[in-house]
Amino acid sequence: MREVEGWIAWVRLAAVPFALLEVLIERGNYPPGYERWAWLTTGVFAAGALALFRFRSLALPALLFDTAVASAYVLVYSFELGTPVRQLLLLPVLEAALRYGVRGGLLCPLAVVPALALFEWLHGDRHNLPFDPGHVLGPVGIALLLGLAVGLLVERLRR
Repeated sequence: MREVEGWIAWVRLAAVPFALLEVLIERGNYPPGYERWAWLTTGVFAAGALALFRFRSLALPALLFDTAVASAYVLVYSFELGTPVRQLLLLPVLEAALRYGVRGGLLCPLAVVPALALFEWLHGDRHNLPFDPGHVLGPVGIALLLGLAVGLLVERLRR
């Protein structure tokens, strides 16, 4: 597990420049107030990535942090039409399955339901679209399948 923790810490750290680049690229395209949230989320992500790189043994706090940050990015970029940003929520599901097997792979998708529902509501409100529960259920189902598959593989490898 130490190897997995180190690997996740490196991946998180490597993601920081991509997050910074995304915020920079979108500069001037944000609706009022959204750019501030994008920079704040990225600052928290960068600081947390550095701290969690130093303290790699904090598995559950790291997973909670990654889930919260991914959820925040999903909400910040809910203004974009056709955005694939909801797919970010698959990363903490993958992380949970790698760390905690099937249990993590099945519980984490349930933890991202609020972010998916709020995204759908914000996105619909911004673009005058009705709330579509299928846009929440579909990604949750995919996340559950991914979490289950990776969780089963991890548990099989551990045996």
